[in-house]
Amino acid sequence: MNREHLSPRELAETFFEALEKRDIALIEPHLTNDVVEIIPFSNTGTTEPFYTFTGKAQVMGYLDTIVTNFSRVVLNNKRYTVADGETSVFVQAEGDLVQAGTGAPYLNTYVFKFEIRNGQIAHIDEYANKIAYSLLAGLPIGLR
Repeated sequence: MNREHLSPRELAETFFEALEKRDIALIEPHLTNDVVEIIPFSNTGTTEPFYTFTGKAQVMGYLDTIVTNFSRVVLNNKRYTVADGETSVFVQAEGDLVQAGTGAPYLNTYVFKFEIRNGQIAHIDEYANKIAYSLLAGLPIGLR
């Protein structure tokens, strides 16, 4: 697919297709060079983001950790909402992942917000239940 011809929804669909196929190279041409991905909810209960990835290299690095650390990445029941004059796409989904190495299931609920600029993804917010992730990863939960 040529990025000039992808609608905002198709860009979001391509993002998830890349993760589910475990082929993040599919999404790289659709990211701006200055793309930012933020995971706002933290395991500490503070308002500080859990993670912020700035620039294409960092975002691609984060996506690579997903396909490396999980042997299965499936997002079920995706519900797309295109908003803001087709410059934003919200996606609700239920994650059904399997941790590589241990085979442990990782179930979570997600809301993603994609901001589109000049036909590419410029910003991603990834909201998920940090308690579910913290339990899987063995991270502490609550204020520190």
